[in-house]
Amino acid sequence: MKEKVQNLVSKIHPKRVASLFDTFLKDETIGGKLILVAALLSLIVVNSPLSDEFSRFWHLPFSIGLGGWSLSLDLRHWVNEGLMAFFFLVVGLEIKRELVKGELRDIKTAILPVGAAVGGMLVPALVYLAFNLDSGAIHGWGIPIATDIAFAVAVLSLLSKRVPVSLKIFLLTLAIADDIGAIFVIALFYAEIINYWYLAASFILAIGIYLFRKQIAYRLLLVSLLSVILWVVTHLSGIHASIVGAVMGLIAPVAVSGEKVGVSEKVEKLLLPVTTFFILPVFAFANAGFPISADALTTNQSILWGVFFGLVAGKVIGITLASWLLVRLKVAQLPEGVAWKHIIGIGFIAGIGFTVSIFITELAFLDNQAFIITAKMGIFIASATSALLGYIFLRLAKSTSSD
Repeated sequence: MKEKVQNLVSKIHPKRVASLFDTFLKDETIGGKLILVAALLSLIVVNSPLSDEFSRFWHLPFSIGLGGWSLSLDLRHWVNEGLMAFFFLVVGLEIKRELVKGELRDIKTAILPVGAAVGGMLVPALVYLAFNLDSGAIHGWGIPIATDIAFAVAVLSLLSKRVPVSLKIFLLTLAIADDIGAIFVIALFYAEIINYWYLAASFILAIGIYLFRKQIAYRLLLVSLLSVILWVVTHLSGIHASIVGAVMGLIAPVAVSGEKVGVSEKVEKLLLPVTTFFILPVFAFANAGFPISADALTTNQSILWGVFFGLVAGKVIGITLASWLLVRLKVAQLPEGVAWKHIIGIGFIAGIGFTVSIFITELAFLDNQAFIITAKMGIFIASATSALLGYIFLRLAKSTSSD
């Protein structure tokens, strides 16, 4: 079966088998399990006698400085803004590579999963807003728009022989498009108080790096230094600095077909296991836990149901409806071997928000712990429900062509 999968993907896009399957179907499957273990450990510790010590640890201040200047953040903020910048760098590099020589390069191939991703972001946001227009928690509308690629691929891997290869490619392309949308949402709507001088400096520096990207592409020390400066300036501007990783990934030069492997591809290959096996589990351990109580289920229910139905129902409705419209209008067609039952199943699996949903929760509600606890509970319940429904739906679905 593995040989057959590799042969088919080789025909779809030469020399991309290792990138596509080794990166997502192998590493992300293991990464999803690690993130789940880290999240469960966080949940256990937060609901144990160690809860206060756990909280104090993540609020310990840590400073870096040069001369008379220093920047001090607590450990959780260093994880969320610092370490997560490396995660978004990998995301940005993957997006750039797909845009240059991958599935997103061909508009005819990309339009269905990209359109599905757009629908899978708009409808969940609208569902959340429908529950929270008068709740005072309207700012959390971005929580259910995200899809956790690590968990989604982990669930899909359990069905390896029951789903067509083209469906896996559809999910990966959808997830990449979803990442692009989430990056823009975080950058545009979840900034703190904006300092426009620093923001202008960030834009000028980013534009400068872009204009001279080919000249500095192989000078990793210089690129690293410029990236750190851009991160600091962006942090001071009030924009969540983790987004700098995505910016650097998107402006990095990518070797085109026929060229030798570029530096950006090497950096992506180097950082992928670091982000998958270390950074994301650490993020989950630092942020996923919340105190379990009956009060969290009975208070702020608009947040709970907005997140739950946004992920469980909004995702599948948005993805399926957008896909149906594109096919109906003959703008796109279903991939070979894929039936509508498969699209619905993928829609449920895309409702596994988890990591990025938790990330947006922390940005949306800042220090409102009551809102954060309820939202996290909604994310946990919704992600588990979506994973189960997606697994069942795809297990019962049959490919329209033989494997």
